[in-house]
Amino acid sequence: MLLATVLPQMYTSEETAQAASSYDATLTFPSSQYPYTADHIRDAIASGHSSVCTIDRDGADQNREESLRGIPTKPGYDRDEWPMAMCEEGGAGADVRYVPSSDNRGSGAWVGNQLSKYPDGTRVKFYVY
Repeated sequence: MLLATVLPQMYTSEETAQAASSYDATLTFPSSQYPYTADHIRDAIASGHSSVCTIDRDGADQNREESLRGIPTKPGYDRDEWPMAMCEEGGAGADVRYVPSSDNRGSGAWVGNQLSKYPDGTRVKFYVY
């Protein structure tokens, strides 16, 4: 039997400070409440999309138009985007997935409520648990 020990990577204080400066706040997304949206966010981030959302409410309509262009609607489902339309990182090239409407709309309301206290330009790092 082979036993291995994995040691955590040690970071310098400069590297830690640089990582922390890439966002202003964190948001832990509840996968137990919105499992389909959570799976989408997790998969999109794993495939290279940003886990940080720079809030840009004024750009949401334009981003949504760009990200959903050419993707037809489907009864009972919403076209979920990651990064979200309200993020500066959203828009053309966003990952889009069909998600049951109730899951997507519930998660959208939850995220909107959580982010309502932050002004545009705030960089929020998303974690999915």
